Amino acid sequence: GIVRLGTPEDFATSRLSAVLSSFAHTYPSVSLEVVCDLTLRLEEGFQQHAFDLILVKREPRSGAQGLPVWREPLVWVSADDTFALDQRPLPLVVSPAPCVYRKRAVEALDDIDLPWRIAYTCASLAGSLAAVRAGLGVTVLPKDMAPPGLRIIDHDPLPALDDTEIALLTDDPLSIPARRLRDHIIRALEHNG
Repeated sequence: GIVRLGTPEDFATSRLSAVLSSFAHTYPSVSLEVVCDLTLRLEEGFQQHAFDLILVKREPRSGAQGLPVWREPLVWVSADDTFALDQRPLPLVVSPAPCVYRKRAVEALDDIDLPWRIAYTCASLAGSLAAVRAGLGVTVLPKDMAPPGLRIIDHDPLPALDDTEIALLTDDPLSIPARRLRDHIIRALEHNG
């Protein structure tokens, strides 16, 4: 059978590739159709039954539907320790709204009254990282996704950030191949949350 999975690009890049590879080797007769997109678009597609399963970013303990399968500590990332931090308002590199990381960054800066501005908006992780490497601003990423060559900023003037979570939503009814993928994802990620 065919299983249609939607996932955020950064999670697919960092965590999901090994999970999907393992699933494909375990169930070679199941065809996966994976779409990487922003959470909002994934949720819209899910509501229209375009996916059997989706992984979405959300606030921890939000009470929303779905099973939490992953928690991510978030950090500020910059090209260096000083360039963007010395600018006021602080230039941000973000995904289009609504985005959990974007929301988290803006709320954390507003909480400490640190002026900010959106310097670069991109739906692609690669595009956002290129902007940060170019020194156009700082961004928010899961800690273990900060690529070599970029710096994690975990000091003043930037505030600490709360974790975010990835939740798994499943369509109803779920086919047998889709149930196998659901169970495989849960088993593979269960030790994180």
